[in-house]
Amino acid sequence: MAKKSTPIEPKSLADFNKAIADFAKEVKVEVSIITNEQMRLMLRDAMIFTPPMLKGGGQGLSPKALTAGMGKLAKDVKRIFIPMDDNRRAKPVFLRQVVASIRNNKWFSELNNFKQLEPTISSLSPVMRKIIQDSDPRRAELKAKNYLNKASADGSIRPILGPTNELRGIHERYKGKVGGRWPKNAPVGGPQYMVGTALYLQAYIAERQLKVGYTKAGWAAALRLIPPLISSKGNARNVGVYDAPWVDRNMTAMGQFSMTKTPTGTSMTATNLIGNINNVATEANTVNIVYGNRVKQINATVQGRTRDATDRANRKK
Repeated sequence: MAKKSTPIEPKSLADFNKAIADFAKEVKVEVSIITNEQMRLMLRDAMIFTPPMLKGGGQGLSPKALTAGMGKLAKDVKRIFIPMDDNRRAKPVFLRQVVASIRNNKWFSELNNFKQLEPTISSLSPVMRKIIQDSDPRRAELKAKNYLNKASADGSIRPILGPTNELRGIHERYKGKVGGRWPKNAPVGGPQYMVGTALYLQAYIAERQLKVGYTKAGWAAALRLIPPLISSKGNARNVGVYDAPWVDRNMTAMGQFSMTKTPTGTSMTATNLIGNINNVATEANTVNIVYGNRVKQINATVQGRTRDATDRANRKK
């Protein structure tokens, strides 16, 4: 049976600094070297624990995380836009809108929108088409009321607008309302829009999926700015290395790193100017989880060294 991993307890910057100081004392290495190493590992952790990641957190640099992020983006977009040539989705949404207009006495204010959308919704019944196309709005309303007494349109009734091909602006506006990602089962928070074709919608989704990993890329940029650790043989040590081309393709100048040396030590600061876009990092508690993971790993290393020293001492007895 696989050993169950211990959950990461969030920690603060003070906890992280104390762990570094204790570790440097334990291994008798300059604090600046340990800080450099841990900063690199911390930025890799920040990429791992910034969405997208797998359910339960972690593995945020894996191909599976990319797949999860692309799937979530596609799902979010499809909650907003409905292709007019997708009968399975477009027809029931249109009928629910007609039902809502009758129930809420909005038939006259929304009839022009129905007339615009009706030709694009294939498989509508001939009766429904004649009602929408009737030249007398009041007569059409009476027909609709009579017809809808016998018809059913199951599902939630939400406003529907369009058709539109201006997907990006609408998508960005909706993202801003929900912090970039819709929580599970959360309402979209606005009307749905009809869009020209399923192919047009899929092309937009594919374009936006290329940006999956954009927030992580800010941390990656900061990592690249940290001076390399050099071994005693003069070779650069690859601390914090990762393999995620889908993050690197979004490399940005929004990651920053600064280092200040003082008589008492070395201070290093890394910043991701897009790291909390739409509150993604705040909602995932990324920063404190990263501190918690580094403290956990440092403490585990110290405990391992202590056990090894004890074992060696016992063997000599």
